[in-house]
Formats: sequence, C-alpha cells, structure tokens
Amino acid sequence: MGESAPSVETVVTGTVTAQLHFLPSSLAGGPVAHVDLRANADGFGNLHSADVAVMNAHEHADAGLHSSGFELLRSPSAVSDFYDCDEVMGTYYDECRSIARELTGAHTTFTYDHLIREPGLQYSGGGTDGTQRKTGVERGGGYIGNVHMDYTDNTTWEKYLALHGEGVPERADRVYAINFWRPLSPSADDFPLAVCDARTVREEDLKETVVYGYAAENYSWYDIGIETFSVSASERQRWYYYPGMTPDDVLVIKSFDSEGVIGRACPHASFAHPNPQGIPRHSIELRVLCFC
Repeated sequence: MGESAPSVETVVTGTVTAQLHFLPSSLAGGPVAHVDLRANADGFGNLHSADVAVMNAHEHADAGLHSSGFELLRSPSAVSDFYDCDEVMGTYYDECRSIARELTGAHTTFTYDHLIREPGLQYSGGGTDGTQRKTGVERGGGYIGNVHMDYTDNTTWEKYLALHGEGVPERADRVYAINFWRPLSPSADDFPLAVCDARTVREEDLKETVVYGYAAENYSWYDIGIETFSVSASERQRWYYYPGMTPDDVLVIKSFDSEGVIGRACPHASFAHPNPQGIPRHSIELRVLCFC
C-alpha cells in the first residue's frame, strides 16, 4: 500500500477562501430528485455559490479514510501513459484494487470504470466495452464544482455488477466504495479537489439525486443511474485540500459504506484556487467496490 504523504517544503500553508457550488438549503431533504443528462445538459441548475474556508489538510493529522472519509497516500504508479486505456485497465486497476484491499480488508474487489479530467473535457475509460471516449461539460466533463457525494445509502450494486457478468458475493459483512483521485499534470494546484470532513455532515444537509446519462455511453452508470447526494452548505462543515499534490500522490475518498454513508463518506468538489500554480490540472479517478 502507499504511504501517508508527508508535508514537503513546497507545500503552501494556511487556509484559502474558495467558491463552491451548493444545493440551496431550502431544497435539501424531500423527495428524491432525478437528473437526466441525456436529455438536459443543464440538469444541475438550482445551485448557489458560497465562499468557503478550505484548510490545508497537511496541517491536520486527524484526517483518515475511516475517520474523516479521506486520506492522502504517496503511491507512485507503474503506468507510463494514463491515456492508454488498455494500460490503465491492465495495470492501474490492479494497483488500486490492491491498495483498497489493504485499506479495507476486502476479500473481493471490483473496478470497471475510470475518468480522466481536463479543462472542459473528460475521457470515460473501461466501462461496458473497454474503450475510451471523450465527452464535454454537458455530460459532467471538466472540473466538477458542485458539491456532491458519489453514492447514498440506497445505492445497490446488483445492476452495476450484472453489467459485467458479476454478482454481489454471498459473504460480505461490510461493503465500501473507495474513490482514487490522482493528478496527471505536474501539479493540481490550479483546480484542486476540496474534501469535506465526513464527521461534519448531517442528513439535513443532503438531497438524494439520481443521475442518468453521466459521462459517455460506455460508463457503467450511464443508463442504470447513480444515486448521489447533492449537498447544501453549513457552518458546521469543515473543508480541506492537499496543496502540492503530484502524480505520485493519490487521494483516497470513501464514497460508500454499508454501515451508513452520512458521517462516513466524503462530500467533495473542485475549486478555482485564488492563487493558481502550474498548468491546468489533468487528473484520473476511479472507484473500487470492496466486499469485506
């Protein structure tokens, strides 16, 4: 497994003020919402911007996957070209599954999709046909500034696994989904990822939103829909980011926990850094489903 990434001299210290995009608090709770990006490119309308203090997570030692819902690991990859879909599927998927097993104790893991983000674009790799396809902002491409959680307590895995000829293992005392987020550009400090301490999130902050048509047609959740949480702002929430990340670092985020998502899984969103450094961020993300 990768080692916890230490602070380095080049890391900027202190807190920045970031603009994040939240669900209005008046819309939190209530009936489940449905968004279909296949028919409506502006499906995530009804958001409002708020200035949020985002702290340097390097300075807070109590962060951890099973406490705050996120953790930074130093974990160089053997992949030479992340835009080579076959290499990512053949090498990187195995690397992330191995880390996930060590983090969770899982006996069975599944990984089928990855997304590469660039300004205004994303590449959906793997999925239902093992290819890589490019989509724009109308399908969630580019940097995602709306605050969200990847799954909810109502997320089930039968349809997702069935797409790939698999089923839920009979023996599973606990289930996790772990999101692996890695910069591909030399730095990620122009549009870094902000993560919210899971312990500071409450049910009243959330609205379940099922999203259809996300990413390209080969993305596993494209037609079956993803149960997500949209998130409203609260003064209780505590936000962090890791300045100075490199391609040798990976940020692991808990996206699902069968013991309960709220309070254990991590809201997140990208933000425009007030003092951007380096070239526009390119990054890769994938999720590992873990049965323990």
